[in-house]
Amino acid sequence: MPLTRKQITILHVAKSSLGLDDDCYRDALFAHGGARSSKQLDFRGYINVMKHFERCGFERKVEGGRLKAEGTATVRPGMATEKQIKKIYALWWSLGHSYYNKGKEFQALRGFLKKRFNVEHERFLDFETAHAVIEAVKAIGGRRKE
Repeated sequence: MPLTRKQITILHVAKSSLGLDDDCYRDALFAHGGARSSKQLDFRGYINVMKHFERCGFERKVEGGRLKAEGTATVRPGMATEKQIKKIYALWWSLGHSYYNKGKEFQALRGFLKKRFNVEHERFLDFETAHAVIEAVKAIGGRRKE
């Protein structure tokens, strides 16, 4: 049974909220739902993809009958934006458990940040370093697909 229009909209809200580009979004759909498009997902795939997006930091809230992403963004001039941090999480989770042990995702991410960028926690990244982290994790993901 295909997804409803509302379910597809929720997927797209999550995509925007996490700051995912189209390739990353489709990779997540395929990895967790078995389809390259939201129109091809079944309900079980939808549930799995939404669980993945929620682990990556997406929070949904129904207000006045409408679904919207609930952001916890704070303005920190010169520091990484909330979208950058969410994208780092999404990309890191897309590497899968072959790159880190299950349940140790944050520990592995912070170890990577410390070793490669000399930063203790993702919240301490400045804007430029966050961009470099995103590109580095994309490169790791690209190498793992080859």
